[in-house]
Parts: sequence; structure tokens; C-alpha cells
Amino acid sequence: SSGINAEYGDLTTANEQHDQTTSSEQRDDGVRIIGTFRSCFLTKNGTPRQPSICPYARGSLKISCFNNPQHSLQNLHQFSHVWLLFLFHENGKFKFKAKVSPPRLNGEKAGIFATRSPHRPNNIGMSLVKLDSIEGGTLHVSGIDLIDGTPVIDIKPYIAEYDRPKVDSHCPPWISNPPSKPLTVYFSTNAEQQMSTLSYSDANCLRKRKSSMRFMQNEHELRGSIADIISADPRSVYRKKTGDLVFSFPIDAVDVKVEIKAEAVTVLDICQTEFVHNLLKRNCKHDTKI
Repeated sequence: SSGINAEYGDLTTANEQHDQTTSSEQRDDGVRIIGTFRSCFLTKNGTPRQPSICPYARGSLKISCFNNPQHSLQNLHQFSHVWLLFLFHENGKFKFKAKVSPPRLNGEKAGIFATRSPHRPNNIGMSLVKLDSIEGGTLHVSGIDLIDGTPVIDIKPYIAEYDRPKVDSHCPPWISNPPSKPLTVYFSTNAEQQMSTLSYSDANCLRKRKSSMRFMQNEHELRGSIADIISADPRSVYRKKTGDLVFSFPIDAVDVKVEIKAEAVTVLDICQTEFVHNLLKRNCKHDTKI
């Protein structure tokens, strides 16, 4: 078959001769970017620290490293989940260290390789996400923890027979039984009303209604995603120590403002601020160039 030929480099079909890589995605370090991830998370602030924390958190990946990207995704729809390998492109000037302070240790340190800190010797991340659908050369996935604009370097299918240990696995108590309990989430009357007036899952949000959501399909999904994010307390250890009780974070097409008191958090406001609008406008311009 043509698939076998392509795998072993034997005879190729006419279509396969056009499945060449593009040169524009080649980095100076030799790593090839296969596509840029579009996400409901616009910034690092408020993005889940692990995949699957927010089941309704959605994103998409348009393959850009092939002239015929749909060919590279053939048969992938037969898998329910995929691994995404990507680059932590917003690490900034932070330098990696041998020991770091993961959020679950409340300031105590652990070896870098005992954590999933983004500040690593090589800034490579890996997330297991649910594959919702494939349209042409674009994957639509959910249960994500990648921010918008993340460079993706590879996709691999999740195969339980190989990826799940056949023997008992274990992890330290600070993972299985973290010292900080989940926060109780409440929604103010104002936030409830704001969610009810949004229009959901409109891909052409900026051309129609300014308040339209890009990925969330209904109010239930938005409410659940917000609750999932803030119940895990996305604040850094530093912000917790400094008593940062009121903060905001963008998700999909809105800015969410919350207030934390003791072990409870109240959602105060859900609206599209100028900051979020500018982020969305920038992303729309980027998409038109792809």
C-alpha cells in the first residue's frame, strides 16, 4: 500500500511526491515546527498546569509543515487521544535550575526532573489531549493545557497498550495527596448574568458579536472550565504568600475576575475587556497569514 511505501521509503505515489516539508518552519536549532496551536487560553495566567484538568478546554492545530497536511493525519482519527510535543515559548529570561519549587510543595524544593516545570534544560513540553475531530489538515482537541500560539513539534497517537504501565505505578504523597485542598467556587449574580448573555462557539467572533466565544459551546462548558481552573488555585506560590486575593485571567474570549477568601473563591466578573479583544484581534490576523 502507499502507507507502507511511505513508511519504508520505497516506491511513492504521485500524491506522496508532493508531501514535501516546507522550509519556513525550520528553526536555527534544527527543530521543525509542525504547526502553531490555537487555544482557549490566551496567556500563561490562568492556564491549567496539567492537561485534562479542564475537559472542555479546547484548541486546534493546523499542520503547516507539509504541502498536503491532510495526508500526514491519515488514520489518526482512529485514535481517541494524542500526545502533543511542544515548546515552552514564553519562558522568557528565566534560567533553568537543578531544583525548583512546584506549586504543590508550597515553597519547598524538588529536583527539576521530579517535576513538570516548564523551565527545563530543553524547553520541551508534552501533553496528552483528547482528539475530538480532524478537518483537512487541522486537529481539534480538548482537555488542553497549551496557551495560544504554542509551537508544536510533534504529534504521537496515545496507545494504552504501550503508554500505560502494565505494573503498579506510584507517585509521591505531594502529588496524590497535595497539602492544599481544592477551593470552593461560587459565581456572583453579576457573573451568572454575564454568562447567560454570551453567544457561544462562533468562529467568526470578531466579525459578528464582540462577546462571542470561540471554543466554548455553551454556558455549562464555560462555567465548568472556570470552576476547574480556579478550584485548583492557579496563583503562583509567590502570589499566595503576598496575599494576592483578587486577580483576573482570560479564557476563550472573555476576562474572568475572581476574589479568593480563605478556601473559597467568588467569580466577580466575566466580560471581554480591551486586553482580551486585542489578543483576539492579533490572533485573527495571524490566522489569515497561515
